[in-house]
Amino acid sequence: MRKIWILVCISCLLLPGCIDGLSFGEEDESITKGIVPMSSTEIEAILNDPAAIDIVALAAAESRFHAEIYAKELNDGEVSEFTFIIGKDDINQLAETGIEVQSGMMGIEYAIVQGNSSNINIRVGNQWFLARDLEPEYVDPFIELAEDAEEEAEDESDFDLTPDLDALELDLVGFDWVVTIDDLSFQQVATTSNDTHEIMVEFHEMPPRIHSVEVFSFDGNEASSVTLSWGEDVALELKDDYPRTSVTIEMDEEEGTEYLDSGESIYVWGGEVNSDHEQEVDVGDLEIRIGEENEDEEFVYNLSMLLTDVTANLTDENGDYWLIEWGDHDSNSLVSSGDEWRVETNSSDGWELEVRIYDHWADAYEGGPLPGFDLFFLLGALAFAAVRRKTFLS
Repeated sequence: MRKIWILVCISCLLLPGCIDGLSFGEEDESITKGIVPMSSTEIEAILNDPAAIDIVALAAAESRFHAEIYAKELNDGEVSEFTFIIGKDDINQLAETGIEVQSGMMGIEYAIVQGNSSNINIRVGNQWFLARDLEPEYVDPFIELAEDAEEEAEDESDFDLTPDLDALELDLVGFDWVVTIDDLSFQQVATTSNDTHEIMVEFHEMPPRIHSVEVFSFDGNEASSVTLSWGEDVALELKDDYPRTSVTIEMDEEEGTEYLDSGESIYVWGGEVNSDHEQEVDVGDLEIRIGEENEDEEFVYNLSMLLTDVTANLTDENGDYWLIEWGDHDSNSLVSSGDEWRVETNSSDGWELEVRIYDHWADAYEGGPLPGFDLFFLLGALAFAAVRRKTFLS
């Protein structure tokens, strides 16, 4: 995890030709009113100090911390942009994670704020929603990120988002930095450039701490940045007046034909809530429904069962039987990992129907405001991995 965030920004500097041909001056230019601006040597000492760019360690030292990583590139005439957001608030026991991906005509923007509260706020684009979790738990997302990165390193996945930067020689010395400062805020902005790219580093406080690093090409086709913030400005909060959204149940599902000892065939749907499930909700809020979409793409159902009923034996208009079952494996009256549902029928038309779970709390079918955050996180991971492969494997 050491230097995880710097990989995006420093990547440009490692590309062939990116740092070649720099013309160095003998003195730093500066605009000052009182305090002495940082020298090029001091700037590069901070950029090359592992402690100054260790995002996990920096987050651990703050009760409130926020990081935003951005990358932009041009591939085959199409611009792709990716932003990863991660923040924590130990005081309010809340965490935020999110992604934004823009590639051609496709755009995704999703964020979630959750923690030690039954309320969850989810943002899709500019719209916020209210979800819930009746067994809330605050997890420091930076610690979780570090653990995930270690697992990725052990698995040597093709989509490793955190390459070992120790294997690279990041010798950032000899740049001629132009520094501007603000006496009142102690803000210092240092810039340098070559024939193709410009680099800007913003420092806050005294002694100086890195607030942001930006690298962008003059043609506008490539850009990378990391922005770090801390303190009251990045405090997190939850609101309970947003529109409600339905629970997302992480399930392993299957369906198909089974044959009884008598030789009779039945059609079966089944699902088990897996270990990735996080939003534990009251089973009394949910209902299993069986039906199909009409011409207006509206789901029409004729058979249903509240999960609190546990078992229902139903007969349809054709005289075929339908057995619906719910298993609360830990008897906690919440939808949680290990719970199971099953639907079976001897109807010959059973395979044409769908089984959906309706959330009465949100007055909507299960799945949240978008069908599966994991899908969008994967898309974001692939976009980030593409940047990583281009940068480090070229």
